[in-house]
Amino acid sequence: MAACFEALVGEPVVRDRFDRAAGGAGLDATTTARLVVLAFLHDFGKVCSGFQFSVGERRRGAPHPASHLAAFFWACNRANVIEGTGLDELATWGPGFDGLLRAALAHHGRPMSGHKLEQKGPAEAWQPFDRYDPIAAGRRVLQRAREWFPEAFSTGPQLPTEPALTHLFAGAVAVADQIGSNEELFPYESASDPSYIERARIRATNAVHRFGFLRSDWVRRTDRVDFGALFPTWSPRPLQTTVAKAPSDCPLLILESETGSGKTEAAIWRFAELWKAGLVDGLYFALPTRAAAVQLHARVDEALRRVFPKEARLGTVLSVPGYIRAGEASGRLAGWDVIWADDPKDAERLARWSAEGVRKFLSATAAVGTVDQALLAGLRVKWAHFRGSALSRSLLVVDEVHASDAYMTEVLQAVLRGHLGVGGHALLMSATLGSVARDDLAAMWLGRRQRTDTTLAEAKRIPYPVLARCGRGRPARFDPFESVDYERAVRMTAVPILKEPARVAEMAIAEAHRGAKVLVVRNTVQGARTVFEEVCVRYAEDLLLQVAGGPAVHHGRFAAEDRKVLDRAVEDMLGRGRETGGCIVIGTQTLEQSLDIDADLLITDLCPVDVLLQRIGRLHRHEDGARPEGLPHPRCKVLVPEGGLGSGRLLRYGMGMSRTGGIYRDLRVLELTRRLVTRHPVWTIPNMNRELVEEGTHPERLKALEEELGPDWADRAHDVQGKEAAERQTARLVTLDRSADFRELSFPPEDEHVRTRIGEDGPRIRLSESATGPFGHEVTSFTIPAHMFRVPPSKNEIEGAGVEPIRGGLVLVVGSHRFRYDRGGIRSAN
Repeated sequence: MAACFEALVGEPVVRDRFDRAAGGAGLDATTTARLVVLAFLHDFGKVCSGFQFSVGERRRGAPHPASHLAAFFWACNRANVIEGTGLDELATWGPGFDGLLRAALAHHGRPMSGHKLEQKGPAEAWQPFDRYDPIAAGRRVLQRAREWFPEAFSTGPQLPTEPALTHLFAGAVAVADQIGSNEELFPYESASDPSYIERARIRATNAVHRFGFLRSDWVRRTDRVDFGALFPTWSPRPLQTTVAKAPSDCPLLILESETGSGKTEAAIWRFAELWKAGLVDGLYFALPTRAAAVQLHARVDEALRRVFPKEARLGTVLSVPGYIRAGEASGRLAGWDVIWADDPKDAERLARWSAEGVRKFLSATAAVGTVDQALLAGLRVKWAHFRGSALSRSLLVVDEVHASDAYMTEVLQAVLRGHLGVGGHALLMSATLGSVARDDLAAMWLGRRQRTDTTLAEAKRIPYPVLARCGRGRPARFDPFESVDYERAVRMTAVPILKEPARVAEMAIAEAHRGAKVLVVRNTVQGARTVFEEVCVRYAEDLLLQVAGGPAVHHGRFAAEDRKVLDRAVEDMLGRGRETGGCIVIGTQTLEQSLDIDADLLITDLCPVDVLLQRIGRLHRHEDGARPEGLPHPRCKVLVPEGGLGSGRLLRYGMGMSRTGGIYRDLRVLELTRRLVTRHPVWTIPNMNRELVEEGTHPERLKALEEELGPDWADRAHDVQGKEAAERQTARLVTLDRSADFRELSFPPEDEHVRTRIGEDGPRIRLSESATGPFGHEVTSFTIPAHMFRVPPSKNEIEGAGVEPIRGGLVLVVGSHRFRYDRGGIRSAN
């Protein structure tokens, strides 16, 4: 394990992160060797009698079983153990020793909690037993350290005390421990052989390389990383060139550009440039939803395969729980092992290591997944340090960053502070990022919470599209660039039939009969279902999205297997190469991100202007798309409540703040959006994007609206602001501060659920046996919202749900709960 750590920290990118974490001066040879020795001591507690005789049948008189981690801390409170083993010499390495030692002992994913550190443990834990002397064994272990890592015991500077180094070290030790625990690559052998350490180093370098952490020679044999190599049939747009060629001394980039402008390709090219320059070793592409990650995975994998040399083509990992996929290969769990469908050779199988477990996702050379996986590196949860240290090597790309709520934004900022603080690189992307959100992110990088707010007038003068370059200690610099060579003039209409699904259905049917591709996006699953059912009642099923010979609606409450089928069906109906003729696709927010679809008419519930622009991005997305006769222009009909939003108390249709939260809680933003729709009958995209977002979200506009509409609206605004402040505070209570002293660090109890987002999905339900779903495919698992359970299900109920076949679908039985599953998705059947 120590040899694996030594190999890891010897890699240029990893070494750079350690140098920066230590203050930027660079680690000298003695300090590096001492870190290796501390990593070597991660299992030192196993020499105690309480651990050695805890395996198998307990012998009479044997010491009480002891945890090897707790035993080490007990040893630190016993002078006879410290002096007898020689640990007292290591304590002279300086004040950084204690924190770094504790970090090494956190290799099981969590720091030792305070109460365990104070325990003295059973007196016999370090007492001799049956001719075994733990003190003598510990002395031999320390002797091996002196023989194998002599530089650590030479005269040198004091160990650094920088918290960032201690936190980075904790994660790197955990990574090295995972690699070094592979029995296939490290067979058991005697450490008494003088040549043992040399064999260990050779095997460690080989293991680290095969797991995808070493890539120095890969870069030297990569011929090209330019845009043409990544995307041979396209020419780079100004946006993509601006992002890819941005100076490396601005490690945080914030890209704002319209949907469909090529942000994804820009991010991939940026990674390739940084990778070739030796500034990053990996890529993590974070998306807001599982569906978006699954959709993007193949695109990223295809591009990177064109650039990486053969031995570096490990396959882009799909970092979504429930999937085991690297490139085009997929696997399944069989007990504790992963069985890959393509039966790869040993070398290729080992290279897929990072795809075989959720905690390993961020260690991949390239991965596409949900933003939640990145957020887990910023929370005080098990394996957070493992994730953060693995991520530090990579370019972190966060797409649709505007979609994060107050809680997620706070956690994301904690991740970015830790990531950028040790020299990592990040690219945040959005089609509709307001100045408030951008100021928050820029202030985070400046290392201060008090930011200089951008006034409305200043915000509207910032160009769009634009790249903001953020470097340490200076304000963001803006690089404008030319937009795509076309613009869309979208005809906007506010239609006061939000509460009348029958009229919405009639409008969609009429437009489809005129030949239009109609996209209906509702804020809630129930809203989407009601319109879907009204279309069916009017015998217009043939116009709807067709899956397996029948109509379907698109939202998140489907089995994982059926979500893939639904996504493909939507892209077949509204994607490139679509057939002519009118049709209707009905769904929720799942339709507004990542799917490459092109509609003629959007019918959407009222939503915040930035979200509305995201939805509008699905109109006339493809320049070569054939348009129905007489309908040449993109159109958007926004469903609003008849009579407006009243006193600001609307609590339905995904609008307003209820006791349990709400989707779009701030009715001030919704009212400003409604006014923008009525005031501007034509939205020219992307030229108006900046003005629309700022006019619909800026604090100055929100305050003016409160003053205009009176105290009821001000009261509702205060409720929303209080809720968001509470969510930010909740996030701060569970975020991992990598500037904090590791010795003072504690994690919540393991059974306490720390979430990556407020209102996240409920449990992932697995069927006790596979069943056939409504689309004729086998289904095995479902994610059911927590609010659909009266009582949270037990672990056994989650892992073994029953199923009853019914006409058109099935019924899931989860404890006392019953759920109907058909072409409309999951719903309560109780």
